[in-house]
Amino acid sequence: MRRGAISLAGFAEKFDADADPWDTWSARYEAVKRGALAKAIGAGRFGRGIELAAGNGSNTPMIAQHTRRLIATEGTRSGTELVRQVAADLPRVRVIQHDVAARLPGHAFDLIVIAELLYYLGPQPFAMLAGEVSRTLVPGGRLVLLHHAENFPDRARSAATVHRDFMARLGGVPMEKRHRATARRWRVEAWERGLGAPS
Repeated sequence: MRRGAISLAGFAEKFDADADPWDTWSARYEAVKRGALAKAIGAGRFGRGIELAAGNGSNTPMIAQHTRRLIATEGTRSGTELVRQVAADLPRVRVIQHDVAARLPGHAFDLIVIAELLYYLGPQPFAMLAGEVSRTLVPGGRLVLLHHAENFPDRARSAATVHRDFMARLGGVPMEKRHRATARRWRVEAWERGLGAPS
């Protein structure tokens, strides 16, 4: 991991100090990203979805609209409580505190959403999460990734290549790209899992 990469404790400190440290609820820029994320998810409705590293829950209500049941996960205690507040009136959303270096809390998902997480992960959790996505994304399921495209100081790995690097770790699972959108500072991509076995 790069020196200076933010840790889970570092994120906890931010949420302890400010419920919206990156203005994800109020900034127009964040609303544009949220709209791009919704387009990448698509117009349909998925059965079982999971949102990883939900932060303060600013994307959770939108993702919930695209699923019949959603698990929203967050690694920090303070962030998890913020997501619970957001999801209090969303009956089909289950919020849990979850470390992305552990097995996912479920065995089969039709939608997996990972936004602004992967470049904070060191080698072991990065590989573990890729393995869990391979294990739990069902054939025909959709994986959506949204991340900054430009590098920044407290990352653990290159932002420019993080999507490519993650997809390369999926262990030969057949994935077909269904969506891609880019802006100057971020990109969002979506893949659908094929019906074949891993190569």
